[in-house]
Amino acid sequence: MSYSDTDDASTKDVLQPHTPPPPALEPYMAFTTIPRAAPGTTCCSISTLLHNNHTTLLVTSATKVADGLTATAFVTYTIKVGDNEVKRRYSEFESLRKVLCRIYPTLIVPPIPEKHSISNYANIQNKSKEDAAMVEKRKRMLQKFLNRLAKHEILSYEHVFHRFLETGVSWTELMHSPPISTLPKNALNATLTASSSSANLLRQGFDQPPSPSASSQSSPGLAGSTGHPGGVPPEILREPNPRFIDSEVFTQKFSNQLSGSMDRSQKKVVRKLGEIANDNSDLGATLNGFSLNESDCVPLANAIEKIGQAVDSSFMATTALMQALEINVNEPMQEYVQYASIIKAILKFRHQKHIQSESTADQLEAKRSSLDNLERMETEAKRIESALNKGERSGSTGGAQTNSNNNTTTSGTAARNETATLNDDEHSISEEGTFTNEPESIHTSTEIGDEAADFNPYARTSSTSAPKAAEADSSNGHVDTTASPYAQLPPANPYATTHSPPSSASVKRRSTRLNVFSALSHTLHSIVDVDPEATRRNNIGKTRDAIVQLEEQLETTNSDLDKISRAVQGDLDRFQLQKTKDLRDILLAYAKAHQKWCQKNLGSWQEAKDNVEQIPV
Repeated sequence: MSYSDTDDASTKDVLQPHTPPPPALEPYMAFTTIPRAAPGTTCCSISTLLHNNHTTLLVTSATKVADGLTATAFVTYTIKVGDNEVKRRYSEFESLRKVLCRIYPTLIVPPIPEKHSISNYANIQNKSKEDAAMVEKRKRMLQKFLNRLAKHEILSYEHVFHRFLETGVSWTELMHSPPISTLPKNALNATLTASSSSANLLRQGFDQPPSPSASSQSSPGLAGSTGHPGGVPPEILREPNPRFIDSEVFTQKFSNQLSGSMDRSQKKVVRKLGEIANDNSDLGATLNGFSLNESDCVPLANAIEKIGQAVDSSFMATTALMQALEINVNEPMQEYVQYASIIKAILKFRHQKHIQSESTADQLEAKRSSLDNLERMETEAKRIESALNKGERSGSTGGAQTNSNNNTTTSGTAARNETATLNDDEHSISEEGTFTNEPESIHTSTEIGDEAADFNPYARTSSTSAPKAAEADSSNGHVDTTASPYAQLPPANPYATTHSPPSSASVKRRSTRLNVFSALSHTLHSIVDVDPEATRRNNIGKTRDAIVQLEEQLETTNSDLDKISRAVQGDLDRFQLQKTKDLRDILLAYAKAHQKWCQKNLGSWQEAKDNVEQIPV
């Protein structure tokens, strides 16, 4: 099964022959996180060398170098490009690959050999032979990494890669200068730029590239029916793309097959071959010694010696077989296990972009719903305000009429009261006839007392005998102040307030209290919605602005998703072609190694057979 196949019935083992369907021509495209030069044009001398058909990158040597500052040793690998040579550390190879992954998030960048764990370093630090073998293995895999980049349709034109191969270029300085220093931290938020290859690739399985709209044709039960071992759960997406779900499932199966039973079986075979080779080495030495003991019978001694030589030849052939299997089979299989992890990361990147698109659509829908609610509230508020205004206008008209009637009634009542008062005064004068001829002070007091008695309901009691009693007492030379309350000044009013000028301290305290109250009032006004109408309209304006921004963001995200889907699917198809060719080469190397091993053994054992047949019986 290839990354382009979607029919489960066509699923095949990765080692079975694959007959591709009729190919369709389409340009191979990628998208970068920063603007890059269009592939197909050479930009420097290294680029010219790389695109020469006779140029091959070689890692010629690996040398341990001591760092003068830290007094630590590390290995530098010498790279030869034509006549140019440059030395790079393993960490620089690693940083180069990371930079390429950040620039081209939709491309399958070839892997480099994995780092050894701390336990592995602890096991091999005192074993120089195994350490040398590890260094040689890294040399081979780093050389393959560089040659894969040099043959890539797009990565071979990346100038950062060219600078890595230039002599005299400090990689540390290059990492802190443009364009590497301008790379975005998160590729999901970057603006993607198209980068097309000048060559056309043969694509398998699809006549048209995938697009997000194709995901709408998937059935809801597809994710559950195919399963999703080890990948991102497809149920997170409302409309997952079935093509990429199948790619994730196939990648996981491919990785499990290589890193699971196949890897264990291959390691067991190599281990058994190593044991057989060691046993053959011991057996060959024993047979050679045994042939010396049979020197009396020359044909027998020669036959035993030839058998020992055949066993020694088997030992050497088996050792060569082990090396061939390690270099031509095990290392490529380990590389493709790493490829599976790389493909998972790219599919995860595309999956996250799909999640970003659906999340933006959800936010846009929520904002539109919020805007509908706010507009509905605004309409309802206007309706209520209109009803209240009509009620106030009708109430003000009725109130004016009521006030006019009340004023007319009040004026009539006042006129009647005034007429009654005048009649009462005339009646009192006609009854008395004449006024009393009393002293002015007493007369005034009496008038005040009478007026107080007539108009002040809270005055103390006074009768007509009071003036007489006062007159009698005054004739005796004694004035009774308790008999008439008007003979003295009125008592002090206990409810009267005496005002005194405020002191400066009280003014300061009052000012402080006012300031605190003002601050508290301002805070409460900022919390409490003092103008709900203005707040409501402000929220409507903000929501509309947010909707416009989300619509633009959704359009950009959907466009990026479409670009990423096209680029990822295109590189998966390119990788499928590469994988088919590499697996073919692996199988041929596996068969040739065993054929060569068998031919060596056959020749040595045929010669031993001829010598055995010459023994006289």
